[in-house]
Amino acid sequence: MNRRFKRTNKPIEINRNMPYMTYLFLLICVAVYLYTLIRYRTTQNTLVLIATGAKVNELMVFGNEWWRLITAAFVHIGFEHILMNGISIYFIGSELEQIMGHWRFAILYLVSAIGGNILSFAFSPNVSAGASTALFGTFAAFLVLAYLYPNYRYLTVRARSFAMLLLINLIMGLFSTGIDYWGHIGGAIYGVLITFVLGLPQKNDFPKRYKAIALLVIIGISALLIWFGIQKVYANYR
Repeated sequence: MNRRFKRTNKPIEINRNMPYMTYLFLLICVAVYLYTLIRYRTTQNTLVLIATGAKVNELMVFGNEWWRLITAAFVHIGFEHILMNGISIYFIGSELEQIMGHWRFAILYLVSAIGGNILSFAFSPNVSAGASTALFGTFAAFLVLAYLYPNYRYLTVRARSFAMLLLINLIMGLFSTGIDYWGHIGGAIYGVLITFVLGLPQKNDFPKRYKAIALLVIIGISALLIWFGIQKVYANYR
């Protein structure tokens, strides 16, 4: 007999421990920014960004530098960039980590960062960097959590705020230059999918078979996007 998925009404447990994963990610971003600034005296030169780990499609394909899918999330372009992303990481990360727990939040952050850069690799030829891929994943995570826990008013209110923030940022990205629009979209998509997989540290939040499907979707679209991006890079050099 088929069963419908029922969203849980179980209260959410808030972890009041220090959000050390948020602090770690923020520390890495700041450290990379200061290192770049001290060594190269600028953080806004394309060659400098490439040297410090920005996403560069050609180097990823021809040089097998696939580690750029993650390092790009810790490289920032200019003081305003690191300031705005740093503030967002601190406040949103601290809040979400206390809800999801340390390791779940860390996985969400890193998968969103990598996923955003994978979509950017597939559709954007530009050099790009920044934590926005991961941040869009955290925004999207609130939407999923509000769906899974509809009777928890706090999540519902936060989801509405972040849904509006996502919409505004995506619309602004269409009319702005210098923004990795595809990276933002990818971060949000991967954030949604991995949040279904991770859930919260509570029982019965989402059926295991659906978690498995979401995980397979992540793996499948990642492989497809990487293949597509590789073909585009090769096509440009034929």
